[in-house]
Amino acid sequence: MKRLATAFLVLLLVLALLPASAASKRPPQLHLLIMQEGEASEPFGAEGTWESEHEDIATVTQDGVITAMAEGYTLVLCRNKKDEVIIRCEVQVGEKPVPEQITQVIDRAIAEWAEANNQALPKYNKYTQWFNPHAKNGFGWCGAFVGFQFDEVGIEMDREYRAKSAPPLPDGSLFAVRQASQTKLFEGFQSRNRLSNIPRPGYYIIYGRRGSTPYTHVALVTAVQPLGEGKYILDTVEGNLNARIRRYQYIYDSLAERKERNITAVPKEMQTNPDTYLYDYVDKFYINVFGQTWY
Repeated sequence: MKRLATAFLVLLLVLALLPASAASKRPPQLHLLIMQEGEASEPFGAEGTWESEHEDIATVTQDGVITAMAEGYTLVLCRNKKDEVIIRCEVQVGEKPVPEQITQVIDRAIAEWAEANNQALPKYNKYTQWFNPHAKNGFGWCGAFVGFQFDEVGIEMDREYRAKSAPPLPDGSLFAVRQASQTKLFEGFQSRNRLSNIPRPGYYIIYGRRGSTPYTHVALVTAVQPLGEGKYILDTVEGNLNARIRRYQYIYDSLAERKERNITAVPKEMQTNPDTYLYDYVDKFYINVFGQTWY
């Protein structure tokens, strides 16, 4: 008993001596701005150094006034004296059309859903074979289902996914990662600074599961309908849900007070196509982030 009590006191002492920053560090404030050319935001007024990744798309003053300059997407960040990002603004200016090859990816994925006809696929299928033909016992193939479509369309897929060997892309050119693992796909988009909370058709969805890992499942956005106030109706196509390919439609709240509750059902009066979509999404799943395949 004495040894147990002594060990407990040592643990408390170690926790007390941990740097305060390790316990108190918070993620940056997130702001999502959908703007039109020439529009300016109110000043954020936060103390720090402001910068825009693409000043040709949106500029920012040191008071935090963001001005939309041209159609496109950029990040506007505010850093404190320790060079830590304290405010992250995702700025989308206008509505660039979906690139033709991304439309082809979406069309292919939907065609594969139709061909599967709600039948369960074996563990060793064309998606697992595409990524790893030697994995005869199969694996979770949700990421391979999406990646297969990008590869078939001919979009260059980078195998590198570690940040140390993957410098950020300088623009919104087409991008995909040749990985199947949910975590490695997240790392691949992160390494190129291609993670966003604003959905667009053709983006990867990286789902988390409440009470579990933030990298649980991967899907493809096929259509986006803005509802205002940060809410969207999303259409998706998703592989390896009960060994099947499925299409869903639900409401995503990008500004949800609790991220783990950012998916809600489309109201019944708006559920107009039950032969195509499932409207009750997977219990306890939430949208962690989107992987930008273009912008």
